[in-house]
Amino acid sequence: MLINDGDTVCIVGGGPGGSACAMTLLREAKRLGRKINVVLLEHKKFAEQRHYNQCIGVLSPPFEEILKNELDLTLPESLVLNEIAGYRLHSDLLSLDLVGEEHGRSASVNRSKFDAFMLEEAQKAGAQVVHNRVTAIEVNPDGVLIYSEGENIKSAVVVGAFGLDDGSCGIFEQGTPYRQPDFLNTVITRLYPGEEFMQSMGLTIHAFLLSHPGLEFGAVTPKGDHISINIAGRKVSSNIMMEFLRSAPVQRFLPPHQRREKPLNYFKGRFPIAPAQNLFGDRYVTIGDSAGLMRPFKGKGINSAIITGIYAARSIMRHGVSKNAFAENFYQDCHELTADLPYGRAVRVLTNLATRFKFMDHMIAVAAERSDFMKAMFSSVSGHDPYKKIIMETAGLSLAFTFAQKILGHFVLRQQAHLPAKSASPAV
Repeated sequence: MLINDGDTVCIVGGGPGGSACAMTLLREAKRLGRKINVVLLEHKKFAEQRHYNQCIGVLSPPFEEILKNELDLTLPESLVLNEIAGYRLHSDLLSLDLVGEEHGRSASVNRSKFDAFMLEEAQKAGAQVVHNRVTAIEVNPDGVLIYSEGENIKSAVVVGAFGLDDGSCGIFEQGTPYRQPDFLNTVITRLYPGEEFMQSMGLTIHAFLLSHPGLEFGAVTPKGDHISINIAGRKVSSNIMMEFLRSAPVQRFLPPHQRREKPLNYFKGRFPIAPAQNLFGDRYVTIGDSAGLMRPFKGKGINSAIITGIYAARSIMRHGVSKNAFAENFYQDCHELTADLPYGRAVRVLTNLATRFKFMDHMIAVAAERSDFMKAMFSSVSGHDPYKKIIMETAGLSLAFTFAQKILGHFVLRQQAHLPAKSASPAV
C-alpha cells in the first residue's frame, strides 16, 4: 500500500494542519522523485472572511521555527494583530502576574487571514483546492472514494483535517472505524471597547480559574482592535458566558460602558481533551483536533495541527498508507504529544478539584511565594513545557509540605465557617 506516481492524496479540511500536510506531501514527493496529485477539500473561503473560527488565534512558540524549518515559510507581519507580552492568572479572590522564561514570541492573528495564507501557500506548492463540502467517503482495499457536493474524487488515501466539525466527524465515523475524541464545549464572544481602552489593557492574556459551576476556565485576550473572551466546560452556554462576564474578577477587565451590555454575538465551538478512537487505519489518517492530538488541557492547537499534518505526510510518502505503517511511523512521531496525555489529564483533574473546592486562591498564593511553583504555573498557562516536565520539576517534599499546610488550613476554615455561632458566656 505505497504511494505511486500518479496517485492522488485527498485532504478533508484546508486549515493550517491540512495545508501543512499538503505542502509536505508535495515536498516529499519531489524529494523522492515521484509525481502525485494533492487535493484539498475545504468548503470555507477563508479569504472572504465570512466564517468565524472558534480558535482564539494565538500563535505560541515555537510556531516560527516550525514554519521556517519544516515548511520554509515566514509569517507575514501584516497578519500579526499584536504580540503577547505576558500572562496573568486570576482566581476568585487573587490575581498573579506569571513570570517565566520565554522561548520565543507569541502573537495573536486573525484566524481567517492566517488560514487563507496557509491555504494559498499550499496552492503555490501545487495542491488543488476544491471548495466543496464532503458528503460521504468509502474506504476500499484498492482506494478511497470521496463524495462531495460537486465531483467525486478517487484517492489512494484520505487525510482528515476537519477539526471537530460535526458533519465531517459523522462522515468519517460512517465511512471508517474512526470515532471522534472526547471534548469540551467553548463559547467565544468579542468586544470592541475602543482604542483608548485597548491601550490601557496592554498585551497580557488574562486566564481565569473560577469556582463557577460548569466552567473549567476562561480567558480574555487582546487582539488588535478588540478583545476575545472565551470560556470552556462540558456544558458551557451563552448564559454561563454572561455570568462569567458579570463576575467580579472579570468585570475589572471590561470597558465600563460595556460591562452590563449583552455581547453582540456568540460563537460555539469545541476542542478535544483526549485522542480519537481509531484515529488512523488502512488508507485513512486524521490529524490535529480531528485526531485529538494536541497538548492536553492547554491547547497549542495550531502548532499541533501543523506538526501532525507534517508527520502524516511523511508517513504516507515514506512508508505507505496501511494501518500498520501509520502505527509504526505517524503515531510514533506523535510521541511527544501522546506521552504527555496522562500528565495533562492529571493536571486537569487537580485544577478542577481546586476550583470546585475554592482552593485556587491558595495555589496562587503559593506561586507568589515560591519560584518553583510560579514557573510551573507559567509553563502550564503559556503552554511552553509538557506537563510531564512541569510535574517532575515541581514535585518535591518541600512543595508537598507547603500544600499540605495550605489544604489543612483551608478545610479548617471551611469547617469553622459552617459551625453555629456560640453564645457568649454569662458574666461571672
